[in-house]
Amino acid sequence: MRHRNPVSLFPFLSVLLNTMGILSFLAITFLMISKAQSSAHERPRPVKVRWVGAPEYVQPVLVECRKDRLVIHSPQGKPVQFSLDALRREARLVKTLEAEGMRQLGRGADRFQLWLVLKSMIQNESAFDHSFTRQLQDIELDNIRWRRSQGKESYPILLVFSDGTETYDLAAYLLETTSRLKVGLEPMLEGWEIPYRNLSG
Repeated sequence: MRHRNPVSLFPFLSVLLNTMGILSFLAITFLMISKAQSSAHERPRPVKVRWVGAPEYVQPVLVECRKDRLVIHSPQGKPVQFSLDALRREARLVKTLEAEGMRQLGRGADRFQLWLVLKSMIQNESAFDHSFTRQLQDIELDNIRWRRSQGKESYPILLVFSDGTETYDLAAYLLETTSRLKVGLEPMLEGWEIPYRNLSG
């Protein structure tokens, strides 16, 4: 009876698996590069933003949260931009005023009392002229006037792009601290553009 020596396939299989891995890696790399090149040549897709389910009298105020800026698009007037640095300064100032307001009110104060104190402080602080916070205050005052006259009411919808999370965090903090506005939130994909001319109605 003859004994056969076992044949090892280890070197062959090792080389085969390494080759397959390299080819897979190259295929995925080429696929990603071709998608990036084709998407760079594609035109941005316009997206019409609507607040579904809102009453007829509600007008959205679109607030774009981008990487380096925040842009407000109200139904009337031109878009207003605020840089990320301006929002950071504004948030620091609001935090300072918030601490001062809590000191004035004492321990038993609630959020509503603090909000009232902040409103008066912001109104008298010239550093808030032409700021995002002042824009929010104007929207709130307009809403009060519109309620009295049975007109329209405006509420912000934050359009958050993937690179605009810090801008969103600052805007959300300022909205929550300095206003009592109801806020909508809409995640946005890269390449989307909003046809602002369609939002006047």
